[in-house]
Amino acid sequence: MNRKTLAILSLVLVLLIATELFLVLYYHYKVHVNYSIFSPPSSTRPQFFFPNTSLKGINLTLPISVKSLIEYYYNITYNSSLELFSECPYVNKYYVESDNLLAVIALKYLNNSLWKTVWQNIESNLTLSPYLVLAGIHNFSWEFKTPVNVKVWGPIYTVSFNKSPDYLSWYEYADTSLLFAIYEAENGNITLAEKVFSIVINDFWDGYGFADESFSNGSYTSYKLALAVIAWKYIGSYNQTFAEKYLPIIKKIYQISSHLLSPIGGFFTNYEVLNGTIVPIGNVNTETTSLFTIALFMP
Repeated sequence: MNRKTLAILSLVLVLLIATELFLVLYYHYKVHVNYSIFSPPSSTRPQFFFPNTSLKGINLTLPISVKSLIEYYYNITYNSSLELFSECPYVNKYYVESDNLLAVIALKYLNNSLWKTVWQNIESNLTLSPYLVLAGIHNFSWEFKTPVNVKVWGPIYTVSFNKSPDYLSWYEYADTSLLFAIYEAENGNITLAEKVFSIVINDFWDGYGFADESFSNGSYTSYKLALAVIAWKYIGSYNQTFAEKYLPIIKKIYQISSHLLSPIGGFFTNYEVLNGTIVPIGNVNTETTSLFTIALFMP
Protein backbone atom coordinates (compact mmCIF):
# COMPACT_ATOMS: atom_id res chain seq x y z
CA MET A 1 0.00 0.00 0.00
CA ASN A 2 1.59 3.30 -1.12
CA ARG A 3 1.78 6.53 0.85
CA LYS A 4 -0.97 8.21 -1.17
CA THR A 5 -3.43 5.43 -0.36
CA LEU A 6 -2.48 5.54 3.31
CA ALA A 7 -2.96 9.29 3.36
CA ILE A 8 -6.42 8.97 1.82
CA LEU A 9 -7.45 6.25 4.28
CA SER A 10 -6.15 8.31 7.19
CA LEU A 11 -8.12 11.32 6.01
CA VAL A 12 -11.29 9.23 5.71
CA LEU A 13 -10.77 7.87 9.22
CA VAL A 14 -10.29 11.38 10.63
CA LEU A 15 -13.44 12.57 8.87
CA LEU A 16 -15.44 9.65 10.28
CA ILE A 17 -14.22 10.39 13.81
CA ALA A 18 -14.99 14.09 13.38
CA THR A 19 -18.47 13.30 12.09
CA GLU A 20 -19.15 11.02 15.06
CA LEU A 21 -18.02 13.71 17.50
CA PHE A 22 -20.19 16.26 15.73
CA LEU A 23 -23.24 14.03 16.06
CA VAL A 24 -22.60 13.54 19.76
CA LEU A 25 -22.33 17.29 20.30
CA TYR A 26 -25.34 17.89 18.10
CA TYR A 27 -27.49 15.53 20.10
CA HIS A 28 -26.49 16.93 23.46
CA TYR A 29 -26.36 20.64 22.69
CA LYS A 30 -28.26 21.46 19.53
CA VAL A 31 -31.69 22.90 20.22
CA HIS A 32 -33.70 21.69 17.26
CA VAL A 33 -37.21 21.48 18.64
CA ASN A 34 -39.45 23.90 16.81
CA TYR A 35 -41.33 25.69 19.56
CA SER A 36 -43.61 27.31 17.01
CA ILE A 37 -45.53 24.01 17.01
CA PHE A 38 -46.93 25.06 20.35
CA SER A 39 -49.79 27.46 19.78
CA PRO A 40 -49.81 30.29 20.69
CA PRO A 41 -46.08 30.83 20.03
CA SER A 42 -44.00 31.39 23.11
CA SER A 43 -40.44 32.50 23.68
CA THR A 44 -40.17 30.17 26.65
CA ARG A 45 -39.77 26.43 26.58
CA PRO A 46 -42.71 24.29 27.66
CA GLN A 47 -42.71 23.64 31.39
CA PHE A 48 -44.08 20.78 33.41
CA PHE A 49 -47.49 21.25 34.91
CA PHE A 50 -49.03 18.54 37.05
CA PRO A 51 -52.69 18.99 37.92
CA ASN A 52 -54.13 18.14 41.30
CA THR A 53 -56.07 14.98 40.51
CA SER A 54 -56.92 14.04 44.09
CA LEU A 55 -60.32 12.37 44.41
CA LYS A 56 -62.11 12.68 47.74
CA GLY A 57 -63.05 9.50 49.53
CA ILE A 58 -61.64 7.18 46.85
CA ASN A 59 -58.76 4.98 47.94
CA LEU A 60 -57.17 2.53 45.55
CA THR A 61 -54.69 -0.02 46.89
CA LEU A 62 -51.34 -0.30 45.15
CA PRO A 63 -49.74 -3.70 44.53
CA ILE A 64 -47.35 -4.74 47.31
CA SER A 65 -43.74 -3.56 46.82
CA VAL A 66 -44.68 -1.77 43.60
CA LYS A 67 -42.54 1.30 44.29
CA SER A 68 -39.37 -0.62 45.11
CA LEU A 69 -39.75 -2.81 42.02
CA ILE A 70 -40.34 0.20 39.79
CA GLU A 71 -37.30 1.99 41.20
CA TYR A 72 -35.24 -1.13 40.64
CA TYR A 73 -36.39 -1.18 37.02
CA TYR A 74 -35.21 2.39 36.48
CA ASN A 75 -31.89 1.59 38.14
CA ILE A 76 -31.10 -1.25 35.75
CA THR A 77 -32.21 0.61 32.61
CA TYR A 78 -30.43 3.90 33.28
CA ASN A 79 -27.29 4.71 31.31
CA SER A 80 -25.41 7.37 33.25
CA SER A 81 -23.14 8.15 30.29
CA LEU A 82 -26.01 8.93 27.94
CA GLU A 83 -28.28 10.14 30.76
CA LEU A 84 -31.09 8.10 29.24
CA PHE A 85 -33.18 5.05 30.07
CA SER A 86 -32.97 2.14 27.67
CA GLU A 87 -35.99 0.74 25.88
CA CYS A 88 -35.95 -2.30 28.16
CA PRO A 89 -33.45 -4.01 30.49
CA TYR A 90 -30.08 -5.02 29.05
CA VAL A 91 -30.83 -3.56 25.60
CA ASN A 92 -28.61 -0.86 24.11
CA LYS A 93 -31.41 1.14 22.50
CA TYR A 94 -32.80 4.45 23.75
CA TYR A 95 -35.88 6.45 22.76
CA VAL A 96 -36.14 10.16 23.54
CA GLU A 97 -39.84 9.85 22.84
CA SER A 98 -41.79 8.28 24.11
CA ASP A 99 -39.73 6.28 26.64
CA ASN A 100 -37.58 8.95 28.24
CA LEU A 101 -40.25 11.64 28.18
CA LEU A 102 -42.56 9.29 30.07
CA ALA A 103 -39.77 8.20 32.40
CA VAL A 104 -39.15 11.83 33.35
CA ILE A 105 -42.83 12.32 34.21
CA ALA A 106 -42.93 9.04 36.14
CA LEU A 107 -39.80 9.87 38.15
CA LYS A 108 -41.25 13.24 39.05
CA TYR A 109 -44.27 11.50 40.56
CA LEU A 110 -41.87 9.21 42.44
CA ASN A 111 -40.01 12.28 43.78
CA ASN A 112 -36.83 10.92 42.23
CA SER A 113 -34.47 13.80 41.43
CA LEU A 114 -33.04 11.92 38.44
CA TRP A 115 -35.94 13.28 36.40
CA LYS A 116 -34.19 16.66 36.20
CA THR A 117 -31.04 15.17 34.68
CA VAL A 118 -32.91 13.27 31.98
CA TRP A 119 -35.28 16.16 31.29
CA GLN A 120 -32.41 18.58 30.74
CA ASN A 121 -30.89 16.04 28.37
CA ILE A 122 -33.99 15.51 26.22
CA GLU A 123 -35.99 18.73 26.40
CA SER A 124 -34.33 20.31 23.37
CA ASN A 125 -35.05 17.19 21.32
CA LEU A 126 -38.77 16.94 22.00
CA THR A 127 -41.24 17.26 19.15
CA LEU A 128 -45.00 17.36 19.06
CA SER A 129 -46.55 14.14 20.38
CA PRO A 130 -49.76 13.02 22.13
CA TYR A 131 -47.80 12.18 25.30
CA LEU A 132 -46.98 15.84 25.94
CA VAL A 133 -50.37 16.22 27.62
CA LEU A 134 -49.08 14.07 30.49
CA ALA A 135 -46.57 16.83 31.20
CA GLY A 136 -49.30 19.45 31.15
CA ILE A 137 -48.39 20.70 27.66
CA HIS A 138 -51.61 21.04 25.70
CA ASN A 139 -51.57 24.29 23.70
CA PHE A 140 -51.33 22.65 20.28
CA SER A 141 -53.72 21.26 17.67
CA TRP A 142 -54.60 17.58 18.01
CA GLU A 143 -53.44 16.40 14.61
CA PHE A 144 -50.78 13.73 14.22
CA LYS A 145 -49.26 11.51 11.58
CA THR A 146 -48.78 7.77 12.03
CA PRO A 147 -45.78 7.39 14.37
CA VAL A 148 -42.46 6.31 12.89
CA ASN A 149 -39.11 5.59 14.53
CA VAL A 150 -36.36 8.06 13.68
CA LYS A 151 -32.68 7.51 14.43
CA VAL A 152 -31.08 10.44 16.24
CA TRP A 153 -27.57 9.15 16.76
CA GLY A 154 -25.95 5.79 17.47
CA PRO A 155 -28.29 3.77 19.70
CA ILE A 156 -30.58 6.77 20.28
CA TYR A 157 -33.94 7.06 18.54
CA THR A 158 -37.13 9.02 18.83
CA VAL A 159 -40.72 8.53 17.74
CA SER A 160 -41.96 11.13 15.29
CA PHE A 161 -45.62 11.97 14.78
CA ASN A 162 -45.07 14.26 11.79
CA LYS A 163 -42.88 12.39 9.29
CA SER A 164 -45.31 9.79 7.99
CA PRO A 165 -47.44 10.58 4.90
CA ASP A 166 -50.50 9.13 6.66
CA TYR A 167 -52.53 10.78 9.38
CA LEU A 168 -53.08 8.90 12.62
CA SER A 169 -56.63 7.63 13.06
CA TRP A 170 -56.33 8.16 16.79
CA TYR A 171 -60.05 7.56 17.44
CA GLU A 172 -59.68 3.90 16.44
CA TYR A 173 -57.40 3.17 19.39
CA ALA A 174 -58.06 3.27 23.11
CA ASP A 175 -54.68 4.77 24.02
CA THR A 176 -54.73 7.79 21.71
CA SER A 177 -58.43 8.36 22.42
CA LEU A 178 -57.71 8.44 26.16
CA LEU A 179 -54.84 10.87 25.57
CA PHE A 180 -57.27 13.03 23.58
CA ALA A 181 -59.67 12.98 26.55
CA ILE A 182 -56.84 14.22 28.79
CA TYR A 183 -55.97 16.87 26.19
CA GLU A 184 -59.55 18.16 26.19
CA ALA A 185 -59.73 18.10 29.99
CA GLU A 186 -56.53 20.15 30.21
CA ASN A 187 -58.00 22.65 27.76
CA GLY A 188 -61.11 23.02 29.90
CA ASN A 189 -63.46 21.00 27.68
CA ILE A 190 -64.59 18.67 30.46
CA THR A 191 -67.87 17.60 28.86
CA LEU A 192 -66.09 16.51 25.68
CA ALA A 193 -63.40 14.73 27.73
CA GLU A 194 -66.10 12.82 29.61
CA LYS A 195 -67.82 11.89 26.35
CA VAL A 196 -64.60 10.58 24.79
CA PHE A 197 -63.76 8.56 27.91
CA SER A 198 -67.25 7.06 27.95
CA ILE A 199 -67.01 6.11 24.27
CA VAL A 200 -63.67 4.38 24.87
CA ILE A 201 -65.16 2.34 27.71
CA ASN A 202 -68.34 1.49 25.80
CA ASP A 203 -66.61 0.63 22.52
CA PHE A 204 -63.37 -1.01 23.62
CA TRP A 205 -63.54 -2.25 27.22
CA ASP A 206 -64.52 -5.93 27.37
CA GLY A 207 -64.10 -6.57 31.08
CA TYR A 208 -60.44 -7.60 30.88
CA GLY A 209 -58.83 -4.99 28.65
CA PHE A 210 -59.24 -2.76 25.63
CA ALA A 211 -60.10 -4.61 22.43
CA ASP A 212 -59.59 -1.82 19.91
CA GLU A 213 -58.36 -1.91 16.30
CA SER A 214 -54.93 -3.17 17.36
CA PHE A 215 -56.29 -6.05 19.45
CA SER A 216 -55.18 -9.36 17.96
CA ASN A 217 -55.11 -13.05 18.89
CA GLY A 218 -56.32 -12.44 22.43
CA SER A 219 -53.29 -10.32 23.36
CA TYR A 220 -54.11 -7.14 25.29
CA THR A 221 -51.79 -4.12 25.36
CA SER A 222 -51.02 -3.37 29.00
CA TYR A 223 -50.30 0.35 28.92
CA LYS A 224 -53.85 1.12 27.77
CA LEU A 225 -54.97 0.11 31.26
CA ALA A 226 -52.61 2.71 32.71
CA LEU A 227 -53.87 5.41 30.36
CA ALA A 228 -57.46 4.64 31.37
CA VAL A 229 -56.56 5.26 35.02
CA ILE A 230 -54.70 8.47 34.15
CA ALA A 231 -57.60 9.82 32.07
CA TRP A 232 -60.09 8.82 34.78
CA LYS A 233 -58.09 10.71 37.41
CA TYR A 234 -57.78 13.80 35.21
CA ILE A 235 -61.49 13.96 34.45
CA GLY A 236 -62.53 12.85 37.93
CA SER A 237 -60.66 15.77 39.46
CA TYR A 238 -63.21 18.02 37.73
CA ASN A 239 -66.24 15.78 38.21
CA GLN A 240 -66.31 13.50 41.25
CA THR A 241 -69.65 11.98 40.22
CA PHE A 242 -68.16 10.94 36.90
CA ALA A 243 -65.23 9.30 38.69
CA GLU A 244 -67.52 7.33 40.98
CA LYS A 245 -69.55 6.07 38.01
CA TYR A 246 -66.51 4.35 36.54
CA LEU A 247 -64.88 3.34 39.84
CA PRO A 248 -65.79 -0.39 39.50
CA ILE A 249 -63.95 -0.56 36.16
CA ILE A 250 -60.94 1.29 37.59
CA LYS A 251 -60.80 -1.17 40.50
CA LYS A 252 -60.86 -4.02 37.99
CA ILE A 253 -57.98 -2.38 36.12
CA TYR A 254 -55.99 -2.10 39.35
CA GLN A 255 -56.62 -5.79 39.99
CA ILE A 256 -55.43 -6.76 36.50
CA SER A 257 -52.43 -4.45 36.77
CA SER A 258 -51.23 -6.18 39.93
CA HIS A 259 -50.63 -9.31 37.81
CA LEU A 260 -48.54 -7.42 35.26
CA LEU A 261 -45.77 -6.30 37.61
CA SER A 262 -42.62 -8.30 37.03
CA PRO A 263 -40.82 -9.73 40.10
CA ILE A 264 -37.60 -8.22 38.72
CA GLY A 265 -39.14 -4.78 38.18
CA GLY A 266 -41.24 -3.13 35.49
CA PHE A 267 -44.58 -3.96 33.90
CA PHE A 268 -45.17 -6.45 31.11
CA THR A 269 -46.17 -5.03 27.74
CA ASN A 270 -48.97 -7.52 27.04
CA TYR A 271 -51.19 -10.10 28.67
CA GLU A 272 -53.72 -12.78 27.88
CA VAL A 273 -56.70 -14.04 29.82
CA LEU A 274 -56.89 -17.83 30.16
CA ASN A 275 -59.92 -19.19 32.01
CA GLY A 276 -60.26 -15.89 33.84
CA THR A 277 -56.58 -15.79 34.85
CA ILE A 278 -54.32 -12.89 33.82
CA VAL A 279 -51.19 -14.23 32.12
CA PRO A 280 -48.43 -11.67 31.40
CA ILE A 281 -46.66 -12.06 28.06
CA GLY A 282 -44.03 -10.13 26.16
CA ASN A 283 -41.36 -8.18 27.99
CA VAL A 284 -41.10 -5.33 30.47
CA ASN A 285 -40.22 -1.99 28.92
CA THR A 286 -39.79 1.67 29.81
CA GLU A 287 -42.88 3.03 28.07
CA THR A 288 -45.26 0.60 29.76
CA THR A 289 -43.57 0.84 33.16
CA SER A 290 -43.57 4.64 33.08
CA LEU A 291 -47.25 4.86 32.17
CA PHE A 292 -48.18 2.51 35.01
CA THR A 293 -46.00 4.53 37.38
CA ILE A 294 -47.78 7.73 36.39
CA ALA A 295 -51.18 6.06 36.74
CA LEU A 296 -50.49 4.53 40.14
CA PHE A 297 -48.65 7.44 41.74
CA MET A 298 -50.75 10.34 40.54
CA PRO A 299 -52.48 11.63 43.68
